[in-house]
Amino acid sequence: MFSHWIDALLLAVTAVSATYALASARRERRLLARIAARERGGHLLGESPDLPMILRRAFAAFGEILPLSRFTLYRVGEAGRVEDVWTVSPPSPGEDPEPRQEVTSDHVGQWIDSGRLLELTVTETDRSFAPKDLLAGGPPPKRLRLPLYSGDRLVAHLVLESNEPIDDMHKAEIRALLGPLTSSLHALRNWAIAVTDELTGVSSRRYFETRLAEEWARRGRYGSALAVACFDLDRFKSVNDRRGHAAGDLVLRRFGEIVREAIRSSDVAGRLGGEEFAVLFPESDAEAARAVADRIRRRLSAERFEFEREMFQISVSAGVAQASGSKDREQMMFQADKALYRAKEAGRDRVLVWEEKQQSGGC
Repeated sequence: MFSHWIDALLLAVTAVSATYALASARRERRLLARIAARERGGHLLGESPDLPMILRRAFAAFGEILPLSRFTLYRVGEAGRVEDVWTVSPPSPGEDPEPRQEVTSDHVGQWIDSGRLLELTVTETDRSFAPKDLLAGGPPPKRLRLPLYSGDRLVAHLVLESNEPIDDMHKAEIRALLGPLTSSLHALRNWAIAVTDELTGVSSRRYFETRLAEEWARRGRYGSALAVACFDLDRFKSVNDRRGHAAGDLVLRRFGEIVREAIRSSDVAGRLGGEEFAVLFPESDAEAARAVADRIRRRLSAERFEFEREMFQISVSAGVAQASGSKDREQMMFQADKALYRAKEAGRDRVLVWEEKQQSGGC
């Protein structure tokens, strides 16, 4: 009788174990399928060199895993400082998430604390690191602090928060998206280096001309306003001749900073060669462009440069034209260029707008 009871118990235990193993196998298969789906979907992150687009897609992908209450990305530069901070808030129903750059964040420019970083990472290989918050086990958190590494180089730091506990299954799915997101951010940095003038930080000539063609086509399609300003540093050759090219580079670098600080994120500044620059103003007419160009001119005029214990100043002249007075983008650039040289002839250190009555005659 006792042996029958033991046999029945063993049979019940075996049945329970088999059921549990089957359920566990099913959960594992579902998890693997979901992870594979996350990885496939993650490839979409790399299709755009536009950071807000990458962040919109990343927020949507993470939002499919769990409801997000916070999404904050801290991008880290080559020198180990925070370059910029972006947040994405949960959108209203029917709307797309809109990334926002936190330009007043106290974190911008700060060094990354290497000791603190070690507390958030685990070493997988000699040159591979992973976020410690994604390890399995322990109470499910509601916040994840996720350093994003490309090899042994820190690319960004991502903070995710949810009103719901983040269990191990959620962690595994989130980890499947970190690789594609990191690759997208790393590729974006390489792309930015390729299209940026290294000395001044504004766009290269090739990229500026590409954006000019795109904005001209968009203007033709939707009838929106478009303006351009061409700049030329006054008597820049004398700076190089008298003080050397290092002094000239100092001026060019600072002028690039002044331009980037003065324009909107939608505007496009480019270095066309030497001391010649241009700024493209989508959705703006000549008067709006003139106001920005004049603000840039006044900022540079007020600048005091010091080189080898000597102080000096330099000015800039600019010409502005708008699309409505041009038959094509080349003519618009030509008109801005003519207005620039009229500013030079009129005494330099000024901004002039192309007028229809002027003789036709680019940046």
